[in-house]
Amino acid sequence: MRMTDSEFRFQLIKEYLKPNKCNYVFIAEDATSSICRIGYDATLNSFIDFSAPLIGGVPQPNSFQTENFEQLELWFNEIGKAKFINLYMLKSLVLSDPPFILAADRSNNRAKAIEIFKRWLFIYHQCLAQDIHVIGFSTDADARFLRAMRLCSRFFLQHYQILTYLNIKLYFI
Repeated sequence: MRMTDSEFRFQLIKEYLKPNKCNYVFIAEDATSSICRIGYDATLNSFIDFSAPLIGGVPQPNSFQTENFEQLELWFNEIGKAKFINLYMLKSLVLSDPPFILAADRSNNRAKAIEIFKRWLFIYHQCLAQDIHVIGFSTDADARFLRAMRLCSRFFLQHYQILTYLNIKLYFI
């Protein structure tokens, strides 16, 4: 199956988990550098390899569709090429199950901790809507991800009101 940049494949998780009947998963997110070049995907009528915009921390698919040269020039000047690929993997707790690629997106790797936190909440709620329980998130030791983990655990959160201000609801199992 072909993957689309920045598109989460939540509809395929149930099928992935069906053989072992385990609805408990772990999510891993990491970024790796990539070759910077802008391409065009004719099937999606979209320019690719720009840094995907984040709305609520979630990368938006097919954000660069235009037939206007001035718009394309503006994207080159203001957005620039993505230098990283973020990969979101899902792994069942059953050891024999292989990992599942949930999504991949191109990024400038400048997301803030709160955007990462919101993205994790989005993934958590989308999985929970399918009766799939995310028991944790894993990533490398990037400071932004560590801050997002602190927000998740409320360990160093001095002002819980900031979540209310940002209209973020926490749900714990």
